[in-house]
Formats: sequence, structure tokens, C-alpha cells
Amino acid sequence: MNKVGVIGWPVTHSISPVMHNAAFSALGLNDWSYELAPVPPDIVRQSLRILRDEGGFIGVNVTVPLKEAVMPFVLPDERARAVGAVNTIDFRSNVGTNTDVAGFIDDLTSLHVPLRDKTVVVLGAGGAARAAVYGLAREGSRVLVVNRTLEKANVMLADLAISAGIFDVNTCTLDEAVEQSPSLIVNTTPVGMWPNVDESPWINGVAFP
Repeated sequence: MNKVGVIGWPVTHSISPVMHNAAFSALGLNDWSYELAPVPPDIVRQSLRILRDEGGFIGVNVTVPLKEAVMPFVLPDERARAVGAVNTIDFRSNVGTNTDVAGFIDDLTSLHVPLRDKTVVVLGAGGAARAAVYGLAREGSRVLVVNRTLEKANVMLADLAISAGIFDVNTCTLDEAVEQSPSLIVNTTPVGMWPNVDESPWINGVAFP
């Protein structure tokens, strides 16, 4: 059996197994399975080893809040190094890559969302935010980053400047972001995730673009 899955914390709400196992079935890949693998942030290294050596996993997807945390324990490819985050690990080679950028930009493109010269607000400064900022900046968007901890946002932007040559991205407060009348808001924070699905990181009463 070829076993793959998704790691994160929390991860029990994820519907990834439903989607992937349905795809495996539709493709006749009956010797493949996709499972949830909860991994606390404080035992990432040990958990990766156990999944690979004892759990029988040949690879995993990585979700919040582990996309940056797994970086020291894999061999990141060029895209992962540029973004500073990993969302896919192949245990057979221990290579970590990042498909978030392509998936995110491809979705926006397929929906005909204009990006070049448009103001886009990215909420958050974690691994998913890194991919969003990287992709949007390369598409020519004017990107503003809003994060509860300004220092973390500045660290992210400094990292992206070094690793990817991305310089024209600024941080701001949520109120300042609203004043810029963005054409797109990208929420990369856990706010609004299960079980608090009615919560929003945006300002109450302020219309979305």
C-alpha cells in the first residue's frame, strides 16, 4: 500500500482524505491511501521520522502551522527555498517542495482575477502567507501584509527579499489596509477555520472588495 497524508495541528477537520481517496479510486489507484496525521508543532522532527520509518508513509502534504517548521528536517528544492516554506514532502528522497504558489496563482488566473498593478492585502505571516506574497509579487501586484505581530511580518519580508529578490512589499495595520481599497484580500491566518468558522480577520461592517 502506498500511504500518503497530511500533517498539521489541528488537522482533524481537513477533508483532504475525502478528496484524495476519491481521486485515487477514480483513477483506479487502489493501492494508494491518504490519511490524516496530526503533528504537534513541538515534536515535528520526531513525528516526521515516525511517519516515515514506522508509519509507512511515503510522503505528506504539510498544512498550518508546520510549513516553516519542517524546513530544517527536509531537503528543500529551489521553490521551497525561495518561498521559505514547504507544503509537500517526499519521504523517499526527503525532498520538500512548495506547490502553494502555483496552486494559488493558477486558481486566481482561472477565475480571471486581475493581479497586475492591483492592491492586494495578505492577512498573516506564516508559511501560506509566504507563498501568497511570493506569487502575488511575481505577478506584479502591490502587496500589503497585515499581521498581528508586525515583527514576524517584517522577518518574512526580509527573508523573501534575500531568498527571492522581492522588495516592493510593505506591512500595514488593518485600518490602513482598509483605506487602500484593496481589490483582493487573502486570508492565510487560522481565523475562520473549524471550529470557529463564523469568525473573520477582516473588520466587522467593512465590505469585502
